[in-house]
Amino acid sequence: MASPRVSNLERAKWRAQCRQRLSEHIQSKIGISIEPSQVRLITCVDDPYNWTFLPEKWHLFGKHLSKHSIGAYMKLCRDVGVLFEAVAAGTSTQCTAQVKQDDALPSQPDVSFLAKIQQLEAENSRLTSELNQWREQAVRESELKGHTEEEVNQLQSTLQVAQTDIQQMRHEINNWALTADFFRKSTIKSCRGLNEAFLLLEELKLELPALWNGQRLDWKSPEVVSGVV
Repeated sequence: MASPRVSNLERAKWRAQCRQRLSEHIQSKIGISIEPSQVRLITCVDDPYNWTFLPEKWHLFGKHLSKHSIGAYMKLCRDVGVLFEAVAAGTSTQCTAQVKQDDALPSQPDVSFLAKIQQLEAENSRLTSELNQWREQAVRESELKGHTEEEVNQLQSTLQVAQTDIQQMRHEINNWALTADFFRKSTIKSCRGLNEAFLLLEELKLELPALWNGQRLDWKSPEVVSGVV
């Protein structure tokens, strides 16, 4: 745990940084130069500036700057120009510094600041809507990608089945080709045998008249028949 002295030094550093940041903001926003040491959160009627802020920042402007914690200084440095801003002082003659802290009512946001906040809210709503649209589109694309991957897997499965069928058909075609070649060779061999038998019959046909005319053919004799053949 930090010692009280170190903690006080850190708090003083952040207080000085916060005063400098608020002073620069007043200068850039309304063109009034205020020394950092003279910057106030609870302004008086004599101050040439005032603060306008959102309701959730009221607690920061209900206490003097020197009384805040380090966390409050960080919030002031971070939110100046975003959630609160400096405006030119009004015509009120009441000094807010003289009002008791429990009864003090911080100033309400002016019209220009509210308009800026509304514009930011509208922009935030538009960005949120666009973000939701992109999310929905991403979901649709993801679902479409899932369907596409499923279809690709089905096509790959179908292709594998078709390739298997093709291989089986090629195997069967080879078998049929071998069978057809066997029958072709058998047919050629049979044709040759038939041609030889036909030629032999033609020769016999030519020799039969001579046998009838010059010799007596004994059809009952095996030797004669054997000799003719």
